[in-house]
Amino acid sequence: MGEVETSSVLERAFEKAGLGVAYIGTNRRFARVSPRLCEILGYPERELLRLTGKDISHPEDADVINQQRTRLYAGEIDAVRVEKRYLRKDRTVVWVSFTMVLERAADGAPQYEIAVYDDITARKTAEAALRAGEALFRGTFELAASGIAHVGLDGRLLRVNRQLCGILGYREDELVGRTVKEISHPQDRDLTDAQRSQAHAGGRQSVRFEKRYLRKDGSTVWVSLGIAVVRGEDGAPLYEIAMFDDVTERKQAEAALREAHEELKRSNAELEQFAYVASHDLQEPLRMVSSYTQLLGRRYGDRFDADAGEFMGYIVDGAARMKQLIEDLLAYSRVGTKGKDFRPVELDRPLRRALGNLKAALDESGAAVTHDPLPALPGDELQLTQLFQNLLANALKFRSAAAPRIRVEVSEKDKFFEIAVRDNGIGIEPQYFERIFMVFQRLHNKGEYPGTGIGLAICKKVVERHGGQIRVESQPGEGSAFIFTLPKERANGG
Repeated sequence: MGEVETSSVLERAFEKAGLGVAYIGTNRRFARVSPRLCEILGYPERELLRLTGKDISHPEDADVINQQRTRLYAGEIDAVRVEKRYLRKDRTVVWVSFTMVLERAADGAPQYEIAVYDDITARKTAEAALRAGEALFRGTFELAASGIAHVGLDGRLLRVNRQLCGILGYREDELVGRTVKEISHPQDRDLTDAQRSQAHAGGRQSVRFEKRYLRKDGSTVWVSLGIAVVRGEDGAPLYEIAMFDDVTERKQAEAALREAHEELKRSNAELEQFAYVASHDLQEPLRMVSSYTQLLGRRYGDRFDADAGEFMGYIVDGAARMKQLIEDLLAYSRVGTKGKDFRPVELDRPLRRALGNLKAALDESGAAVTHDPLPALPGDELQLTQLFQNLLANALKFRSAAAPRIRVEVSEKDKFFEIAVRDNGIGIEPQYFERIFMVFQRLHNKGEYPGTGIGLAICKKVVERHGGQIRVESQPGEGSAFIFTLPKERANGG
């Protein structure tokens, strides 16, 4: 599937899904929302994108998702599944069945969350009605928006409502008397047995599942199933009340999103490989351009006028800059594809190597570099050397009139180390903080400060491969601090 096709799959999943879908940044703010989610929450898209999930959560449910989010980020669970309340723009309450998965980069670092919202307000209303009393239940049984059934302890359907008949494609008389297993998907027939037994024994008040059933026409329907046990006065189980919600569209949307993102991962890997091959193959013609231009100058230079000599200088300089650009592109593409396995690294080793590689520039500028005691942690020593070298070279390049003073500081946190490379250079305007970590983004022309605009992008990619984050703090004329985190334990995918 090509990139255009992948995008169209994703767009169709967003625009046509019957459930709300959102991308949520790691800052918890909505990054993209589907039309259906805007309908569920009652906000226009432009307003919803300015909010976080917590901003519109019911006060009593504000932290329901966060109780599982930490486990999701830690890789202990594959998805967050909760039911919670939100406040619509008109301040009415909407109940949502919420499922969230975490999209990670190739190095395992969290990139963003994908959340699917199913409006289950009607089902919750029906459940509340059931709790209110049998009389009210009889009045709402046939009108409920969810499928409802009474199920005997032997698993046979005792009573069903019209909605359940619609979900499963059977008439009422065709369903009553059948066992739940008869109409279950073969792979899901025993899915609920263990937890149902616990509920019958009193170990659980209710149980919830997502499972597949086979409709009368043989097609598969995904159902969100909630089961509660009705007991007699002696506490013995009498029968089950089961609530069925058709979540087939949501499941199809989730599958489409997973397929699209897997395709995007493969596409990104192919693009990285292409960048490496293309960059490598471009080196040879550049060497020829530079070598033959210099040879032309040596052999026939006395026959050229001043303009011709100047033009040949431009050619050689351009070839040299293109060669440097290609080498930087190679380094950037290889961060994710050619990195070494993570091993314990004493961080003073890559720092010393970086200082050794920059010795001439350090001596020429009169720079002084000091550092705190550096920790040991799992990592790729070559890439960490590259990280320090690029940050130190950046401090040397953008120095002020004063001799450079560079300090490497270390702060220990709970699960990671925070490392800051501080300088007394010319500083950076705050509006450029994000831009400087992007490929080819330069704040100065190459005449003022040489370089390709890739060095800090490489730093960002190295840090993210190690499971950390990088940011900058700076004020013009007051120096800069590039601050990055490195986990104490090996990052997933490293």
